[in-house]
Amino acid sequence: MATVRATVEIFGQRLGLRADGDASRLQEIARFVDSRMREVADRSSSVDTVKIAVLTALNIADELFLERETDQDVRQQRLEKQAERLVEKLDQAMRPDDQGNGK
Repeated sequence: MATVRATVEIFGQRLGLRADGDASRLQEIARFVDSRMREVADRSSSVDTVKIAVLTALNIADELFLERETDQDVRQQRLEKQAERLVEKLDQAMRPDDQGNGK
């Protein structure tokens, strides 16, 4: 993957960044972070940019952790259902012919 350079603006600060990927994705991520920082600033009485950035990072990390947990729960449920179906098929396959094929 190629390294790209882009200048972004987050919370009034212009930053020159390098990252793997494409510049449009970097710009999109920067807009997301900028938006989230502005939301935190609107809800907070603090004007300290560092504090707002840390609170924003904590909020985004919390969402990430919740998403990972949700994904893990969904995967676990899918695996459990698949295991149940396999057990059912094994049960049917192990039945004598006159019971296993509906006769």
